[in-house]
Order: sequence, then C-alpha cells, then structure tokens
Amino acid sequence: MLNYIRGMQHDISVLVIEDEETWMQKITYDLNHFGYKVVGKVSNLDEALPAITANNFDIALLDINLHGKNSGIELGKMISHALKKPFIFITSSVHDGIIEETAAARPSAFLTKPYSPASLFISIQSALYHFSGGQIAIASKTQAASLNSFFVKLGNKYVRIDWLNVVCLRSDVNHTHIITNKGDAYLIRSSLQRTLQHIIPESLRNDFIQINRAEVLHTRYIEKIVGDEAVTANQSFNITDTYIKSLKRQLNIVS
Repeated sequence: MLNYIRGMQHDISVLVIEDEETWMQKITYDLNHFGYKVVGKVSNLDEALPAITANNFDIALLDINLHGKNSGIELGKMISHALKKPFIFITSSVHDGIIEETAAARPSAFLTKPYSPASLFISIQSALYHFSGGQIAIASKTQAASLNSFFVKLGNKYVRIDWLNVVCLRSDVNHTHIITNKGDAYLIRSSLQRTLQHIIPESLRNDFIQINRAEVLHTRYIEKIVGDEAVTANQSFNITDTYIKSLKRQLNIVS
C-alpha cells in the first residue's frame, strides 16, 4: 500500500528580485510551470527591502546588479544572515571575481543568464541542497552535486528524495506522483512529460522508461516481464502495445 505524503513543490514559495522586465516574466513563467509559488516580484532596491523583511518566502532569486549596482550583494547578506534563508544570485556570468565578491553574502546557488528551464530547476534544488548542508555555492559546477536528488517541502522542513530510490512516476493530469522504493508517494505539480524532460536529471533520464500512457518505471526496479506486465518487487505494472518494443529494447530483451 502506498503512503501518500502531503508535500507538493508549489508549497515552496519564491521571491524574485530582478530589474529586467523580460527576465522577470520568463522567471515567473518557469517557476509557475515547475509548481513553485511566486509570492513577490520586485524590480528595485526600494521595493526589495520591504519584500525581504516581510519574510513570507522560502527562497529568493536575486539579481546581483540591480540597475547596474552591486546592491544585490547587500540584500543577499540580509537574506542569509538575518533571515537565515537560501537565495540564488542571478548573474550574466560566474567567474572567480564574482565568487570572491559574493562569498560574504553566502549564496546557496547561482543562475546564469541566459538560462534554460531545466537550469532554473537545478539551481533551486542546488540551493536547497547547499542550504540544508550549511554550504555556500562556490562555483556553478557545484550544482552537479544535487542532480541525483530533489527536495519537497513538508511542513517547515525540506525532504530530500534520491532519484535512485524512485520506482515509478504516475501521471495525474497536471501533477505527477513520485513513488519510492519505500512505498512513499509524493505529489508534485508538474506534468509527467515535463517531469521527464526537465526535472529528472539528464544523466538519469535513460534509466526511466514509459510503459503506458500514465506510468514511467525506473528500469533498475524491473525484475521481470511477464506477458504485458512489468514486475517489480512489490507490484506489477501494465505495459501497453505502444511501449512494449521500446521497453524490451532498453532492457536488451530478445524476442
């Protein structure tokens, strides 16, 4: 029996501080599509200060240079030191000078413009990963450390889920149930296809294969194929004709 756990990604609230309207619109659009809740959008220092002190967000995306100034660094210090919350610096490039200049603010991740939707998701997950471990982002490449896991918010804490422990993804209209090998099921506000294309890390996507219109299995948990069913340790899943050939090919089954 599945243990359905209340914890959806749209419960993670985000404050966006960005002075370019085009980027503000894109970031907001992508955050909404990943199921995050945008609780504030501000474009200058005067608006940013009360938005930060309102303290109604879980994580902030913060442009380093608001209108050409390094005011973002001081705002970052306020978020990390006073509020003790994670934040992501938005910048046009990440180099040694930026790393040294921003170190005192203790950013949890960087997002480099232009960015892809997948890199935005990775940045947020990396920020939560670093923040939960008391680390700061020392370079953009450190984001790779968190690629094999993702976080959901349960109450006032973040729960880390390793993709290697995920057995099945199950579609539920615009949501996806993520079922682990412990029988826990987490519901995220992301369609199955968007989850496959953007949320599962690229290095692991080939390990997940669709078996019917609504379900995707992690191949490491498939123990055998019996007729039109894929059998795992605890459950059998129906395989439809559309997907049987690709499944057998990926599992190197000759028939």
